[in-house]
Amino acid sequence: MKRFAAAFLLLSLGSLPAFASGTVECASADEGARLSLTIGSLPVLAVVGAEIEAGGRSLGLNREGDEVMAVGQAFATEDEMRVDFTDPNVERVLAELRLFSATEGRDMAMAGTLKIPGAGAWALICSGP
Repeated sequence: MKRFAAAFLLLSLGSLPAFASGTVECASADEGARLSLTIGSLPVLAVVGAEIEAGGRSLGLNREGDEVMAVGQAFATEDEMRVDFTDPNVERVLAELRLFSATEGRDMAMAGTLKIPGAGAWALICSGP
């Protein structure tokens, strides 16, 4: 029985999907806004890391104090990604990210907007993942 249980466990672990991550790097043309977004390869959009520098603000996941933000909601399709970052208590939106991509053969282009309420809005050009 123990051999069967061990074999079952090994077989079931072997059938799990491979989890990987990728990073999207974005910047505005004037370098006034920069964004680094790390996403996991899951059936849904999983934002596992983010750093934003824009409008005199510096925000990031896994930070402390006034610079910390959380993922309020995230959504992705084949050619669109939307992420709203909030304060840790999910009481207000700190940043809104909207990215759009187009792929043709081996060519890919990604661009979008970053809005920080009370600070500004920027057009972004991106690369990755």
